Amino acid sequence: MRIGSVLLSLLLLGGCAQVRTVPVSGERPGPGAPHPRFGTPRHFDADLLRFRLAGTQRGAPGPRLPAIPPPRHVDCRQHKCVALTFDDGPAEYTGHVLDLLAAHHARATFFLLGQMITNETQDFVRRMAAEGHEIGNHSWDHASLPGLSPDGLRRELDRTQEAVRKASGVRMRLMRPPYGATNKAVDDETKQTGLAQILWAVDTLDWLNRNPTVIAQRSAAAKPGDIVLMHDIHPTTVQALPRLLDELDHKGFTYVTVSELLGDPTPGRKYTNR
Repeated sequence: MRIGSVLLSLLLLGGCAQVRTVPVSGERPGPGAPHPRFGTPRHFDADLLRFRLAGTQRGAPGPRLPAIPPPRHVDCRQHKCVALTFDDGPAEYTGHVLDLLAAHHARATFFLLGQMITNETQDFVRRMAAEGHEIGNHSWDHASLPGLSPDGLRRELDRTQEAVRKASGVRMRLMRPPYGATNKAVDDETKQTGLAQILWAVDTLDWLNRNPTVIAQRSAAAKPGDIVLMHDIHPTTVQALPRLLDELDHKGFTYVTVSELLGDPTPGRKYTNR
C-alpha cells in the first residue's frame, strides 16, 4: 500500500509538471501544445491550472464559466499604451497567441466570429476571459454589414453576442465591423445594442503579406494610443508575435485592452485610436 501511494504521488506530480503541454478539453491536439517553431516559454501557472482542470461544475451540466479578473485601471496618459487586437477567431492558432501574450504579461482584445465558436474552440473563449483579455463582436460570419437588411444586421450581432455569452458569460461591449465597413444603419444598430465600433490605427496586413518579419515591423511601428489590427488565424502572425512583443517591450509599451485604452467607449461611436 505504501509503495502504491508513492507511485501515485509521482504520477500526479508528473502530470502537473506537464499540464501546460496537454491540450485543453475540447481543443484539437495541436493548438494548445508547445511548438518548437514558436519557441514559447512555458511556466507553471496555478490559477490557469485550476481553470483548465475545472472543465465542468460538479453536479451541473455544461461547461464551467471562467472567473474573470477584476478590471484594471491603466492611465494611458502616463503610460505608453498600445492595444493589440486579433480578428476572425477563435481557431487552431489561438492557443499559441494566448501563450505568447501570457509570457509577456500582455492583455489584448479578440474580435470573434460567432460561427467560429464551436465545441472545439469554446475553451479558447473561456481562457481569454479568465486571463483578462477583452472579447469583442466581429459578426457571425464576416458579412459586410452595410449591405444587410435591418433584421440581417441584428442577427449577425445578436447571434455572436449569445454565442460568447454561453461560452464565457461575457457580455461584449465592443464590435469590429468586418472589412471596417460601416454606415449609418450600423451606427444606429450598435448604438441601440450598446456596442462601440472599433477600427484601427495600424493595419499589419497580415492576411495579405504572410511574412512574419514584415508583420512584426508594421506592428512595432505603433505609436502610443494606437489600436493594432492582426488575425489569430494565420500561423505567420503567430511567428511574428515574439519579435513584435520583444520590440514593443524594448520601447516601454504597456499592453492594454481596447476598453482600457479608450476608457469608456461610447456605443455606436467609431474609434481608431485613443
